[in-house]
Amino acid sequence: MGQLVVNGLALGSIYALVALGLLLIFNTVQIVNFAQGQLLMLGAFIGISGAVTHELPVAMAWIVTMAAMAFVGIVFMVLVYFPLRGRPPFLVILTTIAMGIVLENLALIIWGPLPVSLPSPVRGPPLRFAGIVISMHQLFIFATLAVILLLQFLMLTRTRFGILMQATAQDLHTARLVGIPVNRTIAVAFAFGAMLSGVAGLLVAPIFLAEPTMGGSLGLKGFVVSVIGGFGNLPGAVIGGLFLGLIETFGARYISSNFRDAYAFIVMIAVLVAWPRGLFGEKSSEKV
Repeated sequence: MGQLVVNGLALGSIYALVALGLLLIFNTVQIVNFAQGQLLMLGAFIGISGAVTHELPVAMAWIVTMAAMAFVGIVFMVLVYFPLRGRPPFLVILTTIAMGIVLENLALIIWGPLPVSLPSPVRGPPLRFAGIVISMHQLFIFATLAVILLLQFLMLTRTRFGILMQATAQDLHTARLVGIPVNRTIAVAFAFGAMLSGVAGLLVAPIFLAEPTMGGSLGLKGFVVSVIGGFGNLPGAVIGGLFLGLIETFGARYISSNFRDAYAFIVMIAVLVAWPRGLFGEKSSEKV
């Protein structure tokens, strides 16, 4: 039982990281990026290229991946968001789905269809307590999620840039009129969002083998987690991710592993029936 809890929380932490990246973009431009999972996949493969193919130290591969993902996020914004800015949101959302398919096919061409593994950035014997084994990589996942959640919360609530992001999200045109550098703010949001997906990819690749199609499922789980927690709510996304990780792990163990991916959507429907705005969703939003 305890081992299932640890495994479920580690899996849920990955989902939460995907959701945090998705919410960072949503909280700035009010657009759901359905290619967030494919960005995760891309981060995993860039890390593998650095650490495995070019034999860089794992820490250096992480740094290179973060820089590459920031660049990818900005390019993504230029190609997907800017040309359709001001158009109906569903057009942008559909374009993110199309871009996800493009990224998946590019990964197939560049890295091939075979699964590849990435070494963990931390090594050491696992901790053992009352029959529960916690690997160093799982501890690293928990620590990474906690640090990112804290930094993202502080950035959005205690920094000038966070206030600019919130103002841009509430009314883009008014924000521009009062002198807020809207384009720069949005570019940073996309860069950070892609970097968070890259972190999730680097964390998940040592557990599950990386493959070009891995992003679709993980991206949808990140969206489900965001809905469960209440769209736009950072603590809700983390709690939703951990909750979903536990549900999937226990469901696969005690019910059937064949429906592992279906549990996410069953839970999402159940939560929305009981709490239409998610567990921590706000009742309304106001424009300034």
